[in-house]
Amino acid sequence: MKAILMGGGMGGLATAINLLDLGLDVSLVEADEIFGGRASSWLDEDGDMIDNALHVFFPYYVNLLEFFKKMGIYENIAWKNTEFYYALPGGKQAVLRFKQLPAPFHAAFAFANMLKDYKEISPLKVIVAGFPLASGLFMSKEKIDELDNISMATWVYRWASVDGLRPMEPGINGLTFTPSWGVSAKVMLNWGMKVMGSAENARVGFANGGLGEIWVDNCLDYIRSKGGEVALGKAVTSINVEGSKIKNVVVNDSEVMEADLYISAISPYALRRVLPDESFNYEYFRDLWHFQHAPSMSLQVWFDRKLTDVDVTFFSSDCIFNTYADLSNVLPHIFKGGSMFEMVLSPADHVQGLPDQVIFDIAIEEIQDRFPIAREAEVKKWKVVRERQGVYRPSPGMEAHRPFQRSPYPNFYLTGDYTKTHVSSGGMEAAIWNANKVTELIAADKLGTNISLNKEFESNEPIMKYIKPLTYGGMAAAGLGFLALLRKLFKK
Repeated sequence: MKAILMGGGMGGLATAINLLDLGLDVSLVEADEIFGGRASSWLDEDGDMIDNALHVFFPYYVNLLEFFKKMGIYENIAWKNTEFYYALPGGKQAVLRFKQLPAPFHAAFAFANMLKDYKEISPLKVIVAGFPLASGLFMSKEKIDELDNISMATWVYRWASVDGLRPMEPGINGLTFTPSWGVSAKVMLNWGMKVMGSAENARVGFANGGLGEIWVDNCLDYIRSKGGEVALGKAVTSINVEGSKIKNVVVNDSEVMEADLYISAISPYALRRVLPDESFNYEYFRDLWHFQHAPSMSLQVWFDRKLTDVDVTFFSSDCIFNTYADLSNVLPHIFKGGSMFEMVLSPADHVQGLPDQVIFDIAIEEIQDRFPIAREAEVKKWKVVRERQGVYRPSPGMEAHRPFQRSPYPNFYLTGDYTKTHVSSGGMEAAIWNANKVTELIAADKLGTNISLNKEFESNEPIMKYIKPLTYGGMAAAGLGFLALLRKLFKK
């Protein structure tokens, strides 16, 4: 059985590997000049590594990590201490450091200590706002799903001052490329549940080298060793339907490709442009038009001296950047000499149209404010990276429009981090989960085989296992007590 797979990002490469393992004949086409999609890197004209973005790994990315282990590349993740630094105006710093304590006490301890040095907002406001963020720990899945209809800022505002979200805003921006007033509350509660589920879950890993370098070539070698075909510079320009099935796809407006199965691993924006008009008679495909791009950019700046010795993630508020790291400390064997800051510029809606020089001028002034030593340093080189940036925007209500992997056409499937999953709004873990899910469906539909590829994340923290039952028990006890009180009052 022959399958044509459209899109060579993380989801496309993982799907190709899975389908080859099933015994299918796979041809993968990618429109870009490199494979890897958003999870890619390359060398510039000076031989320096350029990342398309600052990617980090968390231990709760269970399917991504399992995939890396399968491909023999798990050891390429450099795990760091469980801490995050806040670079504040005037060169001040605060540290969110998670201790190895039972959850959720590890998070309470971390925030309590961070707030001793974080003076940008009232500690009381931060503490009170932290309760809505952590509320997913005490809620049912159904209630959390309902909160997809409001934004994170709206959910916090019901209980606390939105100002209290200030320390969390850079992380929200870095994860979703969306401000707290525009991101689904469900999305952020799911993230909060993971990080507050254990100290280990908050640990951050970095690619030990260029992200594209450590995994893309390995995947391509695997695909070729299994007899799969891969090709760059081949953009799908139309998908043709005959009757109730996909007849063929056209590449670069001229080359017709036919197969038994067609799998799209391209973005919803690209897919909706190449589908025939008749496809939009299905609500399934009309849903693709709900997706909006959440733009981001990256800025890499090379200095002639060290600005910091911190080797984990930094956060800053009210800057053109929000989440960043000094890669000369994270990967000293690659970035030698002075500091090299890689910075996420998001949400980038208001800056993406600015010239690179203007973006750099704004950023360097803000860097010098957060790191006063930078005023004495020389910038050796800088680069604004616009290529392969952004994810879909997880706005309130978007979960209902994420398409299931099985389409109305029996020989056409979708995958990619935007398709239906419960693990996250998008990103690397969602890409691998969906690659596994579409493979499970194809195995069942076309081969009559039931396979299970995805793993569920489970917290091993003893208190967390009982926190919801205790909550529900407490609510039930309170309800019974209230009824008993009413009964007693009415008897009187």
